[in-house]
Amino acid sequence: MAVTDEIPEERVTEYPEEIGRVVMISGSFPPMPCGVGDSAHELACALAAAGVQVEILTDIGAHAADQDTCPIAVHPEIGSWGLGRIKKLVRSVESLSPDILHIHYPTKAYGRGLAIPFLPMLIRARRRRFRIVTTLHEFRLSHPFRKLATFLLIDPSDAIVMPCPLELAALKRRHVSVEEKIHAAIPVGPVGPSPDGFDEARRAELRNRIRQGWRVGDDQVVLLHYGIPTPSKGIEVIFKALRLLGLEGETPILMIVGDFSPKANDFHRLLYGQPGGLGVRDQVRWLGRCLSEELPGIFLASDIGVFPFLDGFSLRRSSLVGVLNWGLPIVTTEPDGDLPEVEGQQKVRFVARNDAKALATALLPLVANPRSLEVAKSADNRLMDLFRWDRIAGQYVDIYRQVMKKR
Repeated sequence: MAVTDEIPEERVTEYPEEIGRVVMISGSFPPMPCGVGDSAHELACALAAAGVQVEILTDIGAHAADQDTCPIAVHPEIGSWGLGRIKKLVRSVESLSPDILHIHYPTKAYGRGLAIPFLPMLIRARRRRFRIVTTLHEFRLSHPFRKLATFLLIDPSDAIVMPCPLELAALKRRHVSVEEKIHAAIPVGPVGPSPDGFDEARRAELRNRIRQGWRVGDDQVVLLHYGIPTPSKGIEVIFKALRLLGLEGETPILMIVGDFSPKANDFHRLLYGQPGGLGVRDQVRWLGRCLSEELPGIFLASDIGVFPFLDGFSLRRSSLVGVLNWGLPIVTTEPDGDLPEVEGQQKVRFVARNDAKALATALLPLVANPRSLEVAKSADNRLMDLFRWDRIAGQYVDIYRQVMKKR
């Protein structure tokens, strides 16, 4: 039994009680730094709001939730995700007696541990009656080792979900059995604080205060890159674009927000030195990992989100969606295939991948012309309707319902 790649929202009823208990596994979970962990948290909260009984099994590095303020039970029990601790993982899963086991893969905490890839196979061997839903958050750019681990997850799973049709299509080409399973492309929603509740007066006050703290003038444009710096993010392309903009007399400031460790991470150390070599060191600010309560001010004080992903725009990029959620215009790279969902929208502008000149050309009219920037900021943000967490939770409810009906 297969489903279409997109699940119509109207197919979801208001009564998810027949789903039973959902135990969601995410190796990373707040406050651990990981976009997948943040997304799993948002999804779990949205599912709970929709009436689903959902609990989280995660790493000991996460925090157990305060039941007075959080609608989900969090079990931070797993100290290692290697094969040597898979018995502990199985016992933890079985002790929670799920009707549906929902696995998120990969997360930062798993590292190269193989406990999760082998978990569904072991559950089947033990003849447990859990339904298994697996959300694979990436595939196309995965390391060959991780792709092999992905293949181990697929066959024992009842349903496969990916956050973007392009990722799902790539997986189908490599693993034809996905077509025979329940499967869907369900996007990832925004992570971080919501702009709801910030009226115009509060927005203006916060923007001015943060920009004063940054020592940024009223007429200076601030570019924002949000998310943990990794090789696929194309941050080096932004540095080169800054140099090209400087040749045109424009010197915007670039704020980079995300967990950053140049002393411990070789890539981060290499990245840190590049602005100086290009003559744009004074334009680049490394804010590192910021607290959730700091993010509204950062988003409001910024003017343009810049995401030159080397693999192109994708619906799986929660960092981009988080910035878009605050109404910032976005400049990013063209998707690697057709995405009808983004056709005709005005908030996101696309450029060629790994092309600093194309990026600078797209940024120049926004940076140089305040009127053009204001028009871009006020453009219709209808794309965000695709990323509403209540809508996403409803799509997952539909998947859960289908696997519970499956014999």
